[in-house]
Amino acid sequence: MTEQDRTLRVLFAPETFNLGETSRAIEVARHLRRSGHEVRLMGYSRRFADYVREAKFTIELLDPELSEDKANQLIAADQGRSLRHPFTTKMVRERVASELALFERWEPDCVVIGTTLSTFISARAASIPLIYIRPHAMSRGHLAAMTTFPLMQGRTWLGRQINRLAGRLVRVVAPRIRWKPASFRRVAAEHRVPLPSRTLEALDADLNLIASLFPYLDAQSTSSAEIAVGPIYSQADGDIPASVNALAEARRPLVYVGLGSSGNRQLALDILHQVAELDVEIVTSVGRYLHGDDHERLPPNVHVYDFLPAHKLAGLVDASVIHGGEGTVQTACASGAPFAGIGLQVEQRFNIDECVRYGNAIRFTPRDIKRRLLHDIIATLLTDTAMRRAAEELQEKAQAVGAENAAREITNYILTKTA
Repeated sequence: MTEQDRTLRVLFAPETFNLGETSRAIEVARHLRRSGHEVRLMGYSRRFADYVREAKFTIELLDPELSEDKANQLIAADQGRSLRHPFTTKMVRERVASELALFERWEPDCVVIGTTLSTFISARAASIPLIYIRPHAMSRGHLAAMTTFPLMQGRTWLGRQINRLAGRLVRVVAPRIRWKPASFRRVAAEHRVPLPSRTLEALDADLNLIASLFPYLDAQSTSSAEIAVGPIYSQADGDIPASVNALAEARRPLVYVGLGSSGNRQLALDILHQVAELDVEIVTSVGRYLHGDDHERLPPNVHVYDFLPAHKLAGLVDASVIHGGEGTVQTACASGAPFAGIGLQVEQRFNIDECVRYGNAIRFTPRDIKRRLLHDIIATLLTDTAMRRAAEELQEKAQAVGAENAAREITNYILTKTA
């Protein structure tokens, strides 16, 4: 057997409370499995562990389990709604110990992560190559070229000026920041892992794969430690329900509403009720957020599902209303229909604003919902010919090429490193 024919063991370690990270891991893992490599996933949250099992992968849920409350706490911190996080020294210490035990037991050739921070210690302690699949937003390449930072959610002249000033400030200051949580510093020291002094360097893996559309499409510059592989979004098994196909063939436009793992019950209800005021049919995958009596109070043109294979809605929907997660935005682009996106944190606003500049999207804010402007925004998506043309042009370019590219980069990196 030649070195190129060698079977690799690849351990994926997404944060399994995050649907986008979990989906990206599954898609890349599928390509590696098709190439004959051994693949396993690990995680700490049960929230999306079943997605892994449904894709017929083994997942090891490690201790300490991440409770629903702690997962929600991490989402709140990510969205800037809280400064609290659950990463105590005890938790980080236990995570690193669990990861090291798994590494010793399974002996992976590399570990592929989303933003699983404890692996920056454990993989280095075990001298295992670490590969990070991440969005372009706030990467080194993005920071180097940043011109605006969407600190302000609105679209006023003053807001744009503040965002431009914030962009210049972040571009200069972020590469110089040296902050790291004390819990990570302590546990790294216990394992004799020297963390780089600058925060950005401490969050660099051995190989960083940028799973975003526009850096790949436009050949935007990335740092020397980054490779743009292109879009990676869920290609989940399952068929579109016959009821959705029937709605797509009906007279009224069909609008999709999806909020990934970043939404909440009240946001879902506010969006659904406002969009339902239009002469449209709505299909939505926000069922997991709703209570029993919520369903009864929704208008009859709202059709709720717990899950839909959103990538198969291309050609069926006339517009989408989504949050700004990387995979959800890419899926909306691949649908060929314009979308309205609500950026629930800075990275999501970046993702949406890329599409706003391209011309296939409108970004809206919680204030727009309170002012009941969503009705008019969706009406624009359905009637603006320039937006619809831009969405159709982008559709072919937004195909999910990133998973295959990422699998190839991972394989080449490990085989070259061990040759």
